[in-house]
Amino acid sequence: MKTAELTALGISEAVATQILALNGKDIENAKTTITAAKDKEISALTAERDGLKTRLDTADATLKKFEGIDPEKIQGEIQSYKQQALDAEKNFRAQIAQRDQKDWITAKLDEYGVKSPLARKQITAELMGGQAGPQWKSGEGDKPGMFFGFDDYMKAAKAEDPSLYQTAEEKDAAAKQAGLQQKAPQFTGPVGGDGKGSAKKFVPPKIF
Repeated sequence: MKTAELTALGISEAVATQILALNGKDIENAKTTITAAKDKEISALTAERDGLKTRLDTADATLKKFEGIDPEKIQGEIQSYKQQALDAEKNFRAQIAQRDQKDWITAKLDEYGVKSPLARKQITAELMGGQAGPQWKSGEGDKPGMFFGFDDYMKAAKAEDPSLYQTAEEKDAAAKQAGLQQKAPQFTGPVGGDGKGSAKKFVPPKIF
């Protein structure tokens, strides 16, 4: 747009000059806005490009670490480590279960009053080795684990060895017998005796 074009439309030269000045200002503002938008877009594209380049460099460096290494060997080692972890976890759980079983058996044998170390060792070995009928069931939540059928197992063991432990009835009978013996009267021995049933020999006095 030129001054002559505006004056040809009947606009004074002074007004035309003002219009051209305003128009020039708008054009400059538009150029600034466009330039800023372009700069922002270019900056974003540059950042994206740099980010991609960084990731590409990282990936390239990682791949170089595996140069000359057999992928199947790597996969085999990974599986080996996984299996070792599984075996370690399985072994840990087995040891915990064995500890719980042994503690449970010890408490029950104490409860039954089994005194013989040999019998206690044999019973423990049979139960934990799965040689006896009772089967171990692990605890759940607050419920502890236990051997199901343990009481029947102990009844059968006592039938083979009555001295293994005393039943509740036998304990009551033994306690009553001990009470009766304490209440029974104690008899002394003959006159001149020592009180244990044996008399001293009587020797008559000499007469002079």
